Amino acid sequence: MTRIAIWFLFLAAFTGCSGLTSRPWFGGDSRGYWLPLTVDLQVDPTVSNAAFDYTNACQQPATLAFGEKLTKSVSREIGMAFEHVNDGQSKQPAKGSPDGTVQVTLGLKDLDLFIPRHETNSYTAAVMLGGTATYVDSSGAAVYSKSIRTEARGTVETERGSCDVQGLDGLVAQAAAALAQGFKTHLGSSSQIRQAATEKKQGGRPAGAAATIPTPAHAPALAASSAQPATLSFRAMLRDESQDNVLEGAERVTVDVEVSNAGPDVARGVIVTLKGTPALIQMLQNPIPVGDLPSGESRHVTVSGNLPHMSTVQQAELIVSVEVPGGATGPVRPKKFLVALRPAKPESVEVLSVDVDQVPAPIRGFERKKAVALAIGVGSFREPDMPGVKYAARDADVMASYFKTVGGIPAKRVKLLIDEHALKDDLVEAFEDWLPQQAEAGGVVFVFFSGRAQVEPSTGSVVLLPYEGNVGTSLKGFSLRRLQTALAGLPVQQAVVLLDVTLATPPGATLPDGRATGLDPVWGTPEVADGKLVQMIGVSQSQLTHQYEQGKHGLFTYFLLKGLAGAADRDHNGTVVAGELFEYAQRQVSMTAKADFGNEQDPACVPALVPASKAWNLPMARVK
Repeated sequence: MTRIAIWFLFLAAFTGCSGLTSRPWFGGDSRGYWLPLTVDLQVDPTVSNAAFDYTNACQQPATLAFGEKLTKSVSREIGMAFEHVNDGQSKQPAKGSPDGTVQVTLGLKDLDLFIPRHETNSYTAAVMLGGTATYVDSSGAAVYSKSIRTEARGTVETERGSCDVQGLDGLVAQAAAALAQGFKTHLGSSSQIRQAATEKKQGGRPAGAAATIPTPAHAPALAASSAQPATLSFRAMLRDESQDNVLEGAERVTVDVEVSNAGPDVARGVIVTLKGTPALIQMLQNPIPVGDLPSGESRHVTVSGNLPHMSTVQQAELIVSVEVPGGATGPVRPKKFLVALRPAKPESVEVLSVDVDQVPAPIRGFERKKAVALAIGVGSFREPDMPGVKYAARDADVMASYFKTVGGIPAKRVKLLIDEHALKDDLVEAFEDWLPQQAEAGGVVFVFFSGRAQVEPSTGSVVLLPYEGNVGTSLKGFSLRRLQTALAGLPVQQAVVLLDVTLATPPGATLPDGRATGLDPVWGTPEVADGKLVQMIGVSQSQLTHQYEQGKHGLFTYFLLKGLAGAADRDHNGTVVAGELFEYAQRQVSMTAKADFGNEQDPACVPALVPASKAWNLPMARVK
């Protein structure tokens, strides 16, 4: 053989000419099946003409076409499922009649992107694509069809002076590549298509056991039933009715489980099993049926029950497992919860929340037309495994009412964001768009936040968690530094931030009292050094905060409201100023935490608020 002939053979082995062979070329996912079949690839116009219509950073309509890239990805990946593929692009199509046709269509096409203003900033985005691949044999019979869905999430960037949304094309390419790879995996591992390949190899005769097409070592092994083993994962959450993480006798307990199937085929007869302390699981349905779970889908199941009465405190554990009868699944590690069970507390005769939830009437003639307020409460989260903050939404709702009444702020200048309406984009819009439009020279801004915050272990920086936030993922949070920067840029005379935050424990070890290891939170930054911005914070350092069951609010919020209603008016002149409010709340919270909870919770003010401070005499409420 001449050197030229050897060179051409070498070149053919490493090119992507689908008319010759579909061996992998450089880059991307090189795993393949190369079933001994020749197929025609028919790409529907929904694929070749695919495009997203969206609104760019200048709030103008824009289009991102990705049909050509998606078509190339589909052609490349399906070219690794079969030995020969005619995609209509090769100059040397495979010889002979095709054994079948692969038809690909695009169905789901969704872009989740919201850019509230034209600034240099970053925003979360999600691209969702779904499509169907169908294998039709030479007689026109549909042998196999599979619909799949993919999703790519990330961050896009915008710059002032440019309308471009940077990074969006990368997310679309990621989702398109995943969709094409999914088609390859399902077609290449389909038992029906593999049977057709075996029969072709045997000259059209039904294949015997010894004549089956071998499965590549890197491809998922087929079960004897021709079903592909499922790859399951799950998230679980144990919730108690009072949301104080202590399970009391007769209290209602709920177990939430979300099961996902990332394998190529249906997981049949999935169940959730519960094991552990009998007192904890005997009142719950067990096992919990999930049913058949198709590839790429998730299913949420919930069971609830009332705990039995108990006379002593005891330690309990709950072990949650996901199983498939017959073991036709990859290993799924169980999740364990350790909790305390204790006797129920007697009901309190006096409901102290009445005095703060009865919003005081406004004082006639007291109106601050240049003041503006923002109240945010995030008590529940989109992620089911994120623990809630029981009274956070209620805290913000009542505080917003106080801003309007005793605070004298016009209702149209008070904004309330609660739970699913407090996404990161909502916070960005509120602080960086709405507030700048409302703030006036010489005015005052009040901000209240109740919910969870995360302390970055390496820096101590504080990140507020919006509705989609999750511990350990600061990308989904709204940093306190960003909030401070937004307020510092306003033309107002004074800004006051009230923070009733439960510090979330980042991944890693914890101290015996439940506090996170790492640096203490850093509340102060250069933006608050000049005294224009004052922060009243419900905790100092890495202390635990408390939900005050008797007051039906966060402990710090309860005494803020009580102080604004008049209890903090130390000189009885009818006006509660910032210095009076903080001193009252600090004293009451500290005493109540020690008396009722047996530990410390000491509110802090950053920068320190003393009678000589610029903000000490700032009116917070008029009560008479």
